Amino acid sequence: MSIYKSNGKILLSSEYAVLYGAKAIGLPTKMGQSLIIENRNDKHIEWISYNIDKKIWFNCLFKDDSLIIEKTNDQKIARKLLRILKEVKKLNSSFLITGKTIKTYLDFDYKWGLGTSSTLINNISEWAKINPYTLLKNTFGGSGYDIACASSKSPILFSVNKNKYLVELIEFNPKFKGNLFFIYQNKSQNSQKSILEFKKKSILEKETIDQLSNLTDRLLIAESLKEFTQLIDAHEKIIGNLLKINPIKMKFPDYPGTVKSLGAWGGDFFLAVGPRSSLKYFNDKGFKIGFTFEEFILN
Repeated sequence: MSIYKSNGKILLSSEYAVLYGAKAIGLPTKMGQSLIIENRNDKHIEWISYNIDKKIWFNCLFKDDSLIIEKTNDQKIARKLLRILKEVKKLNSSFLITGKTIKTYLDFDYKWGLGTSSTLINNISEWAKINPYTLLKNTFGGSGYDIACASSKSPILFSVNKNKYLVELIEFNPKFKGNLFFIYQNKSQNSQKSILEFKKKSILEKETIDQLSNLTDRLLIAESLKEFTQLIDAHEKIIGNLLKINPIKMKFPDYPGTVKSLGAWGGDFFLAVGPRSSLKYFNDKGFKIGFTFEEFILN
């Protein structure tokens, strides 16, 4: 039996712009996904995925190494998995999975947007001994920051320069971390779809990329909650103007702090920066899933 484990991810800064070279802060989460491989007595390849509640949310049975799907509870996800496994075999022709039962276990709900795909890509890449960035590029696409978070033991400063991934382990442990909260919006967002829509509608000037990189650097060294809040608001204004969407803060006019979208705007988690009673505030608003910085971020 072999076991692999990868961290979930949060993109704190430079959402969308990270695709164009802007520096971004990536925060690995304590919650992640495990992959366990067991041998079986036939040639079948059985895939079973468990959600945070330990209930099966996806299963698929392949005939053998031909990867013919014999049965599944979700054809769309099965085809995505098939695409990944075929790409793995291209990248490592000696990789064989015949006669295996593969089980995946999520520490977070697959609807939360914390990296169900990226943790899977990273785990499979470790198992198959291939480059996870290459596998990501050839399947789901994206900046790659989520792959960097998947294997990191601390927050990262991430950027892409001429197809090279620049990853720097950093310390992000602000003295005001007790005022940082991560709240689930009660709806998920398709990152791939959001990226495609952004590329169609938006033009990112070098000046904007530089502004966001500068804000990223300043967020890391902010000395006070007030300074951090001002930087967050400045960042939201830039991205909001690019997307032509009002920042999420506008939805909570009576919140005594500020709010920032995380990753693709419109779903998944957002960051709340405010009083220690913030979780109760959002809970009362109907957002029942929320975490403190200490509970959520691997540091």
